[in-house]
Amino acid sequence: MKKLTITLLIMIAFFFCRAQNFNEMQPADYRMHKGLFLCLSVGPNFSEILVKERGRYDTFYNGSGPLLDLKIGGAIKEDLILHATLTTNFMSGPKISSNGQSQKTSDKFMIGEDFIGGGITYYMMPSNLLFSGSIGLGNFRIVDDENDTSVSSDKGFGFQLKVGKEWWISRRWGLGIALSYSKLNVTNKPETNVVETINSDNLGICINATFN
Repeated sequence: MKKLTITLLIMIAFFFCRAQNFNEMQPADYRMHKGLFLCLSVGPNFSEILVKERGRYDTFYNGSGPLLDLKIGGAIKEDLILHATLTTNFMSGPKISSNGQSQKTSDKFMIGEDFIGGGITYYMMPSNLLFSGSIGLGNFRIVDDENDTSVSSDKGFGFQLKVGKEWWISRRWGLGIALSYSKLNVTNKPETNVVETINSDNLGICINATFN
């Protein structure tokens, strides 16, 4: 994870310098956000998942892993985008804590979540700062390669908030960085007469590539 973070920071610094130099050569009104919108974001995600079940101790999963965020839509007016949002993330080998005890799991054990919804993104021009919010449905999933098992939870409500900044590198493409916060809340019924609530908190650091 440290190597991934260092690599990401180097990439961010490179994109910042490259895009800033390009931006300085353009007039202030060089571009506006309109028409088709496509944004792909990738980066590390830091997550905590809490599982509660009546009669049992709360269980916490903590860890980090990759985040993929895809937004597809179009401008409903200049610099205001309406879009679909699809995200997925997982942590490999998370730490599990319960009843005051904790242990690190194998890297073959993964827990994560998938989310699909809709939202809006607003660009504050000419600084090209972005503010984004999405709501929708998602579910948790656990994959245990050691025991060859894979399970998914029921679906529940989730949301994502995102802020960042982009720099134009061409007439249609922008590159930038962003912070995202997302949360998912699921009431899951894995067995008859068994009800558990699963909540997550996710903080992501992303590199954005936007076509608009």
